[in-house]
Amino acid sequence: MKSICCVLVLCLLLCRRSTASESICELKDVSGNSNDWIVLREKPLGCWTDFQTENGTEVHIINLEDNPSVFTVNLLKANKSVVIFTSSSAQSSHAMLFDNPAVSIYVTNKTSLTFIHPTQKPLQILTAPPAGNVSAVLRWAAETFGGVTSVTNARNPKTITFTGVKGSQNSSRCELMPETPTEKPFIHLELNEPIEALKSCYMKHEGEKLHIINIPDGVTIRHVSVHLLSDCNVVLRGPAGTHWIIKNSLRIGILSNNQIHLQSFPLRPRMAISDNPTDIRQKALSYFSSGFISSYSEIRLNVTNVELWITDYSISSAPTEVEKTTPSPTSPPFPVQMQLFSSPDFTTPIDNNSRVLSDKRVYAEISSQTFREASIRVSSCWVRSTPVTREMPFREEPCFIKDCPKRLSFSFQILQDLPAGSWDLECAVKLCGVKRINNEESCTSETPVKRNVQVKPFTPTTNSCFEFGLSAVLGIAFGGFLIGVLLTGALWFIKIRTGHPVALGMRSTAAELSVLSISGCPCGLTKRQPVPTHPSPSENSSANASIGSTQSTPTSSMA
Repeated sequence: MKSICCVLVLCLLLCRRSTASESICELKDVSGNSNDWIVLREKPLGCWTDFQTENGTEVHIINLEDNPSVFTVNLLKANKSVVIFTSSSAQSSHAMLFDNPAVSIYVTNKTSLTFIHPTQKPLQILTAPPAGNVSAVLRWAAETFGGVTSVTNARNPKTITFTGVKGSQNSSRCELMPETPTEKPFIHLELNEPIEALKSCYMKHEGEKLHIINIPDGVTIRHVSVHLLSDCNVVLRGPAGTHWIIKNSLRIGILSNNQIHLQSFPLRPRMAISDNPTDIRQKALSYFSSGFISSYSEIRLNVTNVELWITDYSISSAPTEVEKTTPSPTSPPFPVQMQLFSSPDFTTPIDNNSRVLSDKRVYAEISSQTFREASIRVSSCWVRSTPVTREMPFREEPCFIKDCPKRLSFSFQILQDLPAGSWDLECAVKLCGVKRINNEESCTSETPVKRNVQVKPFTPTTNSCFEFGLSAVLGIAFGGFLIGVLLTGALWFIKIRTGHPVALGMRSTAAELSVLSISGCPCGLTKRQPVPTHPSPSENSSANASIGSTQSTPTSSMA
């Protein structure tokens, strides 16, 4: 019963491990460490100089790693030289040797290497002092022969062939650096490919690409050079102490638990990530707010230095042979972009087809998706439209959010005297950050970041109507009030000084009295108008008759 339970538990553990490995996608071995979307190359330590002894002898050191049981060494075309074989492995190896009388062979002590000579001629093998590593052998050879021509690392070789081609190098001192042995023209290596060194899978989907590189704990890789051949997001996960160097200057997003250098600029680890694919998947999708993973790769190659190329396989197949690429002169040394806005709250972006009036203020946001924690510094800005170039004054805008990009504002008033057209707005920026080791500030070199904008001069509109402000309206009202007061005072003064007109007839007087009585004016009732003293003849006769009749009947008149 116990044995059955143990078998069931073991099966569950194996199933769980398999499920964890395939939680992202089904991993497959990458033959030759190269396919359509990923290429892996070893970068062992080595060197190559133009050194020769006084008699024209070259000095070469071959460092054997993962010694095979049998391999071939071909020296038939080799130049006059000294070849030193060394290995830190205790495994015994046999080499089929095609020798050359002009070549002296040395084997370091405690290196278990036996040569098989097809011609059965006597073979003289010289012994070099024991050495713990390649650096010690390099020092011994330099002291013994006066210098070293090359150091080449051969991991699990099939054949080692010297071609006799003389290489041209300016350096005369051999310093160990990561290299690609196949680049040496005087030696040809054919190596046995490691088993299960690289496993990968790819999922095609639309939208932004997300690639994951996982070096599980326990793998001895410590230095990885990464070439990203297209804009993408990438997760770089490795054991503690792994150092990643990204060679490209594309627009990329990076998540890693290790130290990263991008164009010699240091990036600190973002978060702790285990080597469990489920944990990696969850943190990658959450960090980049993505719903898809483009590729997932696991590297289990036990070497110190490797080089990696990743490309987009969703459109067309990439060549398996990797060509050495150098950044174009126009590409910036680090990924940074500029976005323009029409509002001070940076919520209304300006597209490339929109026209900006020269009297309006434009707001710019300079950011780097890769260097989120870096400080962006702007030294100068300018606008250019061949052949005109003008310096552009700018004002820094405040920002209170976490990992805030650089915010500026501009006015295109300096282009008011020029016709409408397309302008390149450029700024010289550099990124600054604090090194993790000594807390010293490190800044990149200045590089321009630009954005095209359509600028139209402001033309004021003509308006025939007068527009009055509040102060003008109040002034006009107060002036009218003063004029009214003055006119009223003047009329009142004239009335007091002159009174009413006096040359009125009886009829006009009666009419005036009736009007005044109706209006209730007391002045008209108390003041009588004088009667004319010289009446007309007709009025005289009628007046006499009236008087006569009045005088003849005094009683009735009194009544």
